[in-house]
Amino acid sequence: MGSAVGQIAKIAGCRTVGIAGGPAKVAQCRELFGYDAAIDYKSGDLASALAASCPNGIDVYFDNTGGAISDTVLRHLAVGARVVICGTASVSSWDPWPHGPRAERHLLVKRARMQGFVIFDYAPRFEEALARLAQWIRDGQLRYSEDVLEGIEHAPGAIAGLYRGENTGKRLIKIG
Repeated sequence: MGSAVGQIAKIAGCRTVGIAGGPAKVAQCRELFGYDAAIDYKSGDLASALAASCPNGIDVYFDNTGGAISDTVLRHLAVGARVVICGTASVSSWDPWPHGPRAERHLLVKRARMQGFVIFDYAPRFEEALARLAQWIRDGQLRYSEDVLEGIEHAPGAIAGLYRGENTGKRLIKIG
């Protein structure tokens, strides 16, 4: 999801910075997906890396992880920033409800907005999106990577592997 979002932002003229786990995924952000910069959140001080890559702050943050990464990103929002919440992959359980840093102060002083994004809210525009995305893929503007596991026996551990960051693209299971 994040790789496509960054590429679409790039097509729209934005400067893009990816946050990924590990050197191979960071290289993929830059080399395959064309991001302007990429940060390895596992390799050290994420806050310093964000400050260096986004010296004027972050205008739009597409959040599909939640948790500690997002808590760090919120401290670097620009005035008027937008946070799009698409997922909470870093939260392994919602029972009990997780506790952590609070977003309210960052949103207040930076006059930022935070809103959920659920694809089904845009169902009437699916055909339009599909046509545009397909054209970008044909034109080579939108690239993707697949992480294919062979055999149904991999299904039980496939999602757990996603949470551990084992995938290097869209995780698929090939059966038959």
